Amino acid sequence: MFVKGTFFLWVVGFSQALNFPMTYTCATNARQQYDMFFPVLCPKGCASRTYGVWGNGVYTRDSSICRAAIHDGRITDEGGEVIVYQQPGQISYVGVDKHSIKSSSYGYYRGSFTFTPKIPDSPITCDTAIEDKRFELLTDFQITCPPGCLDSPGKVYGNAIYSYHSSICTAAIHDEKLSNEGGEVAVYTQPGQASYKGIKRNSVTSSDWKYSHISFSFTPDVIGVDDPPVSCFITGLDTRFTVQASLNLTCPPGCVSFEEGVWGSGVYTEDTAICRAAIHDGRLTNEEGGIVTFYRQLGQSSYIGLEKNSIKSSPYGYWRRSFSFEAKTPDPPDCTTTAEDSRFFKEKRFQFSCLPSCAETTKAIWGNVLYTTDSSICKAAIHDGRLLNGDGGIVTVYIQPGQHSYDGTERNSVKSLPHGPSSLSFSFTVNGTDYPDSTTASPDQPGGRNDDALYALIIIPVLLVIIFGVLLWRTCQRRRRYMRFSDV
Repeated sequence: MFVKGTFFLWVVGFSQALNFPMTYTCATNARQQYDMFFPVLCPKGCASRTYGVWGNGVYTRDSSICRAAIHDGRITDEGGEVIVYQQPGQISYVGVDKHSIKSSSYGYYRGSFTFTPKIPDSPITCDTAIEDKRFELLTDFQITCPPGCLDSPGKVYGNAIYSYHSSICTAAIHDEKLSNEGGEVAVYTQPGQASYKGIKRNSVTSSDWKYSHISFSFTPDVIGVDDPPVSCFITGLDTRFTVQASLNLTCPPGCVSFEEGVWGSGVYTEDTAICRAAIHDGRLTNEEGGIVTFYRQLGQSSYIGLEKNSIKSSPYGYWRRSFSFEAKTPDPPDCTTTAEDSRFFKEKRFQFSCLPSCAETTKAIWGNVLYTTDSSICKAAIHDGRLLNGDGGIVTVYIQPGQHSYDGTERNSVKSLPHGPSSLSFSFTVNGTDYPDSTTASPDQPGGRNDDALYALIIIPVLLVIIFGVLLWRTCQRRRRYMRFSDV
């Protein structure tokens, strides 16, 4: 009862706090507050003030709340309401220039605040690399490195220009920008390099590395940084593509033999290898390579997996950015997509990523186990028991010969309809059936799984009765023999 009452008071207090935000000035910081969370109504014009902000996403407790809210994208310079959450102190805070406000880096500070209930970022460590999602899309930023990184296992690749998966703090010692005592350092992203040469400097041994799509350095302009040659490794994440809507690339021959990932068909996830995707899409041949036009696209809800032109792509769910080789992309796959989609033309097998809740789509399905090709793929997958409606997921689709007729059934809360002859079908098994005796048997028809279950329900109790009867008979026989010898 006490717990319920406490929870009720907490909820009431939270709702009241949200309903009655206090008006703050641009100078106000979180040191004057002791509540775990509280609303703040920020005034207009804080962006032009000079009150300090330290951090990115997580801010030191003495940072200006309203200027930090603008920096974090929660409000504009017109002011507005935000909710501030007190957080534990962090080992270090990253300084970033965002939304016309430059925050500073800082080392350990005893208290923090955020604008989300959970701390979004982990502290900077000796292992932190530029591939950390906190630095995504940033061209330059500042971090505060902890002491002792010479003793860290963090790897370093390169010299003056380092590959994106190198430890930033260890690389800073290698580049003579920091000592083993740690401290603040500025980091600048650079174009990827065809290769990185390792060398031992300042007690740090860096290693050689092959092509990387992003590099970094500790000076804004590094001599010798040129646009890297396009290779089979290059992906849409390359920094050259982050500001250009389209770009012509010359791909080398022989990319089929590489193992760089490809996700999608027609539209590919941003981290797909571009030249391999171009071969998959039929834009280039493996033997010759050549020029291809790359177009940046918005993220898709799901991506199709197909094997084409000796390259197998994989399906995927939502990914935030995409690319294609046409200015206009085909419609993204969704709950209404059927096996008659032009992307599956002449395909005998493909993988498809289904969204959740496709059972509610108005697109019909026809058949049972074998479905007409104009049926919704994802709705049929739920009907066939391959997916749960609330989860979605990836299914493998097999194109099958047409049938003379298709039965309609209701399974897994999805109703399919009967249908006459159709030229092609699809299923979710290689041979178009789960049932060895008949290609038309189903769980809801004679010869299907429900009859087998019924037989099992009848046979098992009968067997148990027989076994129990035999045991009882043997016990009685032993009892009679014992009584006979006892009389003697």
